[in-house]
Parts: sequence; C-alpha cells; structure tokens
Amino acid sequence: MHRLLFLPFLIILLLSPVPLSVQESDDYFRYTSCAPAPYSCGSLQFDVDYPFSASGVGRRPDYCSYPGYRLVCNTDGKLMIYMNSTAFQVTAIDYGNKILVVIDQNQPQPQETCPYLYHNTTIDEAKFMYTDRDQFLTAYVNCTANLSSLPSIYDLVSCISGGSSYYRLHKNKDDSLESDLLGSCSSTIAVPYNLTMAASLAAGNSRLGDVIRGGFTVRWKAGLGWCSDCKASGGQCGFNSSFPSDQTCYCSYGQAIGSCSSSSSSGMKASRKRAITIVTEPVISILVLPS
Repeated sequence: MHRLLFLPFLIILLLSPVPLSVQESDDYFRYTSCAPAPYSCGSLQFDVDYPFSASGVGRRPDYCSYPGYRLVCNTDGKLMIYMNSTAFQVTAIDYGNKILVVIDQNQPQPQETCPYLYHNTTIDEAKFMYTDRDQFLTAYVNCTANLSSLPSIYDLVSCISGGSSYYRLHKNKDDSLESDLLGSCSSTIAVPYNLTMAASLAAGNSRLGDVIRGGFTVRWKAGLGWCSDCKASGGQCGFNSSFPSDQTCYCSYGQAIGSCSSSSSSGMKASRKRAITIVTEPVISILVLPS
C-alpha cells in the first residue's frame, strides 16, 4: 500500500480563494474612480461627472470624461469652458437635463446696448446644441433697404450711423431673413440669449445689453441617449479611446456597452468569480513513498 504525502496541502491549495486577476482589478478601479466627484468653483458647487473633467479633480482619469468637455476654474473664481477657442463662463449646470447655462465672454459689458458692438456667438455644435430655452437676436448692419418696406418684426437700430441697420428677435437659429428684403448689408450678427430674458426685455425691465450678457443654455451631446441608462443600471459612463464610438459603461464587474444589463452582469460575474491561472513553473511534485 502506498501513502500520498502532501495530499491535504494540495487540496487546500486548490480550494483556497484565488486573488482577483489583473484585468478584474483594473475594471473595478475604473468603475470606482469614475464615480461623481465633489467640486466647487466660486459660488458653484456640484459633482463632476461624465462627460466633464475639471481642473483640480485629480482622481478622475481621462477615461471618465469625453474629450473637449473640460471645465476650468479661473483665478477670478469663474467656471469656464472653451468652445472653438472662445471662452464661455458656466453659471449653472444641470445633469438631469444635460444643460449648461453659459455666457460668451467676448461680448461687451451689459451697459452696451448697440447691437453693432456685439459679435457672432458660435458654439461647438459637434459637442453642444441649442435648446428650446433659447432665442436669438440678429442684427443687420448698414443695409440698403428702407424701414418702410420691412415687416414690423424688424426694428431700426438708431445707434449706428451710415446705412439703415435693423435687429430682429426670433426663436430658431436658422430662421434667416430673405436677402431681397434687406438688400445688401455690411454685416450680420447673430447672438443667442435666454427666453426668460426676452420677456423681461419686452416688458421694459431689462436693457438689450443685460439680455445678451444674461447668457443662454446649451445641451451637451456626449452620452445623450445612453448614459442615463448606464447610470440607472448602476454603472459609470466613460470613454474608451481605442473605440471612441462605443457607449462605454463601467460596471462593478467590468466594462459593458450601453448599460450594466442584468443578463450581461450575471454572466460576467460568473465568469470572473475565480480567475484560475495555469502556471507551468514552478512544478508542484507529489512524493509517493512505499509503505
């Protein structure tokens, strides 16, 4: 009869818990590190979350945000975001509706009421869109048309010398005027503003400069349509630079597409419960001795 030495030790080795694999550890780190992080800038206090990164929040890696959504707190305590090299001050952020309230920092001060002093405001439409909370002011400078030939929706701008100049308030950004109505104009200036400020202007409670400097709203596009699903399923929205078009959702068990669905999570958890690695060296020998 033979006896097997070390057999109990072998059984203990096979039944002992196996440490998390390197991949599983990395996946869980991405899930935890992309959780919303408390942030303050001036009077604003909120949690930084996808798609934004922010200066001073060092524990959120790049894969927790989408490129181009960088918030910066300047030395004056103003929260800024840059679109096409233009600085916009962020005065409010609404994650529920995916909305920022922004002010174009290149516009003149509120006391300036002449539209000629304004410039075209343009946003990065690859990353943001206007909302139904916005209206637009378009100024037509030094035009050849006479006021008498124009509809009443166009108001004369008396602060500009030279040819006739007009401005118009309208709801849709692309609601442009037919060129034959105004003739030729030296320039056209379009500026968005908030809908509530339009009512204040109409009631005579605000000046045009106050309206323009009151800002307007934009809705971000990154994560639109799927990030809410990822959050609702218990995940954290993220960005995979290798597959930028993927709807990357970091879950407690690993990375998913779109959301941490119950079917994928159960399957992934089962496959990751014990990551057994086969090691060829060193070799464990079992010593067999005669009885």
